[in-house]
Amino acid sequence: MQEIVFIDEGSLPTPEGITREWVKAAAENRNEDEELFSLVREAFRRKIDVGVHVPTYPQFRDMIGQFLDVVKDEKNCYEPYVLKEENAKILELEIIEEVAKQYREETGETLEVRVCIAGPTDMYLQAFGATGFVDAYNILALDIEKFIKQAFETAKNFKIKVIALDEISLGLNDKIQFSDAEIMSALTVASTFARQQGADMEIHLYSPLKYELICETPINVIGFEYAGTPSYLDLLDRKVLEDSDTYVGVGVSRTDIFSLISLINEKYEVNAWKEKEYLQKIVTELETPEVIKRRLETAYSILGGRIKYANPDCGLAFWPDQELAFKLLENTAKAINEFNAERRNIK
Repeated sequence: MQEIVFIDEGSLPTPEGITREWVKAAAENRNEDEELFSLVREAFRRKIDVGVHVPTYPQFRDMIGQFLDVVKDEKNCYEPYVLKEENAKILELEIIEEVAKQYREETGETLEVRVCIAGPTDMYLQAFGATGFVDAYNILALDIEKFIKQAFETAKNFKIKVIALDEISLGLNDKIQFSDAEIMSALTVASTFARQQGADMEIHLYSPLKYELICETPINVIGFEYAGTPSYLDLLDRKVLEDSDTYVGVGVSRTDIFSLISLINEKYEVNAWKEKEYLQKIVTELETPEVIKRRLETAYSILGGRIKYANPDCGLAFWPDQELAFKLLENTAKAINEFNAERRNIK
C-alpha cells in the first residue's frame, strides 16, 4: 500500500527574544547571517527529529511578502515585476543545505523536502487588490516559476519532493476578478516546471471549493484544512480525483490556535494566554495522537488512496511558543505513523 506521508506547512513561531521583524531584516540585509542561519537550521533539524517525513524549510517571514518584496524591488527585475531568474532565490533553502548534507552523512539517505511558495492569486491580490490585470497576473505566475527553477538549482544535498503553492484566497475571497480559465492558465504556468522535474505539485487551500478547477491543471495534490472544518471533506468527489489522477493532502491536526485556547479557557475558566501552564492542554487533551489519528481514519474511509499527504491544517507561526508547536508536529507524526502501521498489518 502507499503509505501516507507526513508533511508540515512550513511556518513556526520565532524563539523567545527573536521577532519576525528581526528575521525579515536579517534576511534582507544579510548582516547577521550567523544568528539567522543558526535559527533556521535548528528549527529544520527539530522538524526532522520530531518525525516530519518531508519537512518544509522553516518559515519565519511573511509568506507573501517574502516573495513579493523580491519581485517589487526594481534592481531584481528587467522591468516592473519581470523578475531576473538569478534573483529568484529562497535564502532558507541555501541555509538548510548544511543540515541536509549532515543528514545524508549520518543516514546514508537523501532528505526529501517540501518547498512552499506564495501562489500567483494571493500574490496578485496583495500587489494589486481587487483589479483584473491579466497580464500582471501571468507575469507573477512566471516569476513563481523562476523561484521554483532556482529552488531545484539550490537543492544539491536534498531532493525536492513537493513544491507547494500557498493560495488561501481561492475558494474564499470574492474579490478575485479573474475567470476560471485565467486562474487555470496562471496555475499551469506556475506548476508545469515542477511536474517536469518529477516533484509533486501541491496547492494549499483553506477550502477545496474550487478543487475541480485545480484538477484541470498540472497540480496533482490539493491540500486543504480538514481538521478545523470537517465539512470540507464533503466538497470532494473521490471519482473526480481518480479520473484526473489528483491526490489530496489532508489537514489532520488543528492549528487555529485562538479557537483552541478559547476551548481551554472555557473548560478551565482561565486565561491561558496569561496562565501559560494551561497551554500544554492543547497537545495533551485536544490535539492528541489519538484524536488526530481518528480524523485521518475518517478521511481515509471516504477518500482512500487519494490521500497522499497528511499535515497540520496550516502553519504554526502564531502559536505561543516553539515548544508547543513542535509538540503538535510530534503528535501528528505519531498519529500518521500509527495509522500507516495499522494499514500495513491489515494488508
